[in-house]
Amino acid sequence: MKILFAIITLIVCSTIYCQQFEYVYKNKSDSTSNCYVKVIPNSQSIRGLVIRDYSALPNFAVPSPHQFTSLCSNEGLMTLYTVSSKNFPEFFTSDETIAVLDEMVYEVVQEHKIPITNIFIGGISASGTRALRYAQYCQQGKSKHGIQIKGVFSVDSPLDLARFYESVHKHRHHFKEGMLWEAELMKPVFEQLFSGSPTKYEEEFRNASVFSHSDDSGGNAVSLKNVKIILFHEPDIEWWMNERGCSYFDINSYDIVAFTLKLRSLGNKNVELITTTQKGFDRQGNRNCHSWTIVDEVYLTNWITQQLE
Repeated sequence: MKILFAIITLIVCSTIYCQQFEYVYKNKSDSTSNCYVKVIPNSQSIRGLVIRDYSALPNFAVPSPHQFTSLCSNEGLMTLYTVSSKNFPEFFTSDETIAVLDEMVYEVVQEHKIPITNIFIGGISASGTRALRYAQYCQQGKSKHGIQIKGVFSVDSPLDLARFYESVHKHRHHFKEGMLWEAELMKPVFEQLFSGSPTKYEEEFRNASVFSHSDDSGGNAVSLKNVKIILFHEPDIEWWMNERGCSYFDINSYDIVAFTLKLRSLGNKNVELITTTQKGFDRQGNRNCHSWTIVDEVYLTNWITQQLE
């Protein structure tokens, strides 16, 4: 795919965390997609790249309670925040959309001479789904530029869209609060993405998902048997049941555990599953298991640096 758009760049220096921020918009008239921000460490050479595909670019002028980006910079890692799609939520069900991310990654790797063997990607929720889908895309030889992903981190992400569909359509009458909001959001999204239910269109769902419960080989999961993966989730079923009206089938743990077991059965000895307790809270301090706070950011950064070549 040829991308011949103008690039707008803004550089902001930060001496506190030894990093600089560079915003790049591939289309000067559109700041909502096909754009990225690089968090560049002030080091002699960049050791590797950590990709986070977002729904909108983060505003680094606003203080964040999280330190992951700074931890990466301190280790000589560039963090690349991308927006590859206008859709929300985006699950990378289409190779055409994934190719947009692939172009941006290649552009950054080339410009900064980042070792192609040290590329990582990850995220929470649908962003984590996209991370795993991009790794599969690369492992399947679809990257136009031969990009390969060294490691993926995924935080409480839905992995089997068929399971997700069935949960939304069959159980939403029990759901509360954020889970009900998500179910109502996803109903029309599923209608746009698929021809019908997974019962009738099983192959469509299998081809579009990171993992498939209904496939003995795990569907696309087989493409990840040689990729280093770390997964985080907080399966506090009492909270999910009482506060969100969910059963085990409705929470992403259902996919995550099965996915982990399938990868191990396929011979992947480098998949790590971390389950947490009482770590999930939103920015207001309210209990929320579906939160980045379940991630031990120091541990995750160390996990990445241990993989560097």
